[in-house]
Amino acid sequence: MTTQQTQMDIKFWLLTGLTFLLTGLMTFINLYEFVTIGLLKKTGGYPFGGEGPVPWYYKSADLYAKVNLFFGLLFLTTLLVALWITLKKKKMGLFITFLLTIFLIAIMYVNGQSD
Repeated sequence: MTTQQTQMDIKFWLLTGLTFLLTGLMTFINLYEFVTIGLLKKTGGYPFGGEGPVPWYYKSADLYAKVNLFFGLLFLTTLLVALWITLKKKKMGLFITFLLTIFLIAIMYVNGQSD
């Protein structure tokens, strides 16, 4: 194996790890919030009802849970695609998946900023 090939492999696995870390973390956070609020109904400490400066989806616990389920499923789908692309060792596909993850995080952030 050449030095150039080894560097490419290191970059590929670094990008794979970073993609899995970001996408997996965002999947876990969103689905955990959905389970906590939507299924277990543990709403203590959440400012539902629009009190104070909160995102639009804090209007009700049900809406909050649905928004978190939506983003959780988006990130889960992205994670599964990243896994499939990694198994196929498609470097460009993995890079696109990483960019998609960053884009989804930005969309989620902007979504939380809108009134």
